[in-house]
Parts: sequence; C-alpha cells; structure tokens
Amino acid sequence: MDFLYLFGLWISVLQISFVFIPLTFVLEWRKRGSTEGFSAVMLILPFLIMSCWMRFGLMTEDTMMVVTNGIMLATSCVYLSIFISYTKDRTIVYSQIAAVLVSVVAVFAYVSSLNPEDQIDRMGAISGIVQNLRLIGALYQIKMVIDTKTTEYVPYTMQFIMIFFVSQMTLYAILSGNFYMAVGSIPGVILCVVNISLYIIYPPITWRVPILGVQKKVEKSE
Repeated sequence: MDFLYLFGLWISVLQISFVFIPLTFVLEWRKRGSTEGFSAVMLILPFLIMSCWMRFGLMTEDTMMVVTNGIMLATSCVYLSIFISYTKDRTIVYSQIAAVLVSVVAVFAYVSSLNPEDQIDRMGAISGIVQNLRLIGALYQIKMVIDTKTTEYVPYTMQFIMIFFVSQMTLYAILSGNFYMAVGSIPGVILCVVNISLYIIYPPITWRVPILGVQKKVEKSE
C-alpha cells in the first residue's frame, strides 16, 4: 500500500467520524429547547452533496466512497429529524427538504440522459461543483454573525474540526491529482479561515473561544 492509498483511507475515516460532530449541535438545542440561531440549510444541503458523491461512487465502483456517503446520509436523516423536533416553524424546513430532493432527482435524470461514455465524468464534475453548495449554509451563518455582531451561537468545535479536515482533503486532492475533489475542497478552506476570523472580529459575550482565547469585553454600564 502506497502513501496516497493510506492517505485516502485516512480521509474516508475522517469523513465517517464526522457523523458524531453534529452531536454538539444537538446538545445545544436540547439545552436551549430550540434551534434558534441555527440554520437547517447546513443539515439539508449535504443530502444533495452526499447523494451526488454516492452516485459517482456507484458509477466508478468505488466501494469506500459508497459506504462513506451511505453512512453519512443515514445519520444526517437522524440529525435532521432531531432538528425538526426542536424547531417551531417547520414549514420552511419542509420546503427546503423538498427542494433538495427535487434537485437530486433532476441531477440524476440529467446524467442518465447523457451518452454512457460521458456520464461518469459529468457526474464527477457535478459532484465537485455541488459540494461547494455546502458553503451556502456557512455563508448564511456568516451573514447572521455580521447582522448580530456576535459569534455567541456559533459552536467553535465545528469550525476548528472543519478546517482540520478540509485542509487535509485539499492536500489529498492536490497530491492525487483529483480535480473534482480539489474543486470541492479549496473554497471550503478559504471559508473556514473566514469563519474562524469572525471569532476575533465579533467575539462571543458569555464564553471564551478556546485556542484563540477571545471574548467580548462588556462594560458595566451595558
């Protein structure tokens, strides 16, 4: 086994381990009794991304890719169900889920309509591009932070874990020459840096950010 194979295996293990990360969100929802301050987009969009990569894995007979994305899809359903149970206005969430399901069907139908020799390359290209849709949830979160001028409700654990993972995925994509993966990973690294910088620009009020050690100083008159 060469280095790239072992590195790729390590990336797959990291991806599967991500199924436990949203537990930090669940604990926060349970503590607060609501999902206020959180966006369902970050839980729903991955359905489209993982579905595309899973289809690509099936087409290329990549068992590890299929298993990895299958596990992540199943656990995402569980977390989304929990999110819905703590959400007061579920209409928006249901409409977002419907939109993603329609998108998955549309993408699969489009790829199936192509010539057989073009389907794999097109599915890979779409998967890489679609992966960047996960940034929409992060962009929405950035907007919320800028609007409220605080990172009070932004769990730091996810931010640091994401930059740790995405940077390694990007490195693997570059070393292995996987263009599709690189297209889906490099923008993620940039956005992770932006997210972490927000802790410095708009620090939380009631807690100190580990590693960075920042917290907003509140004057007594406030």
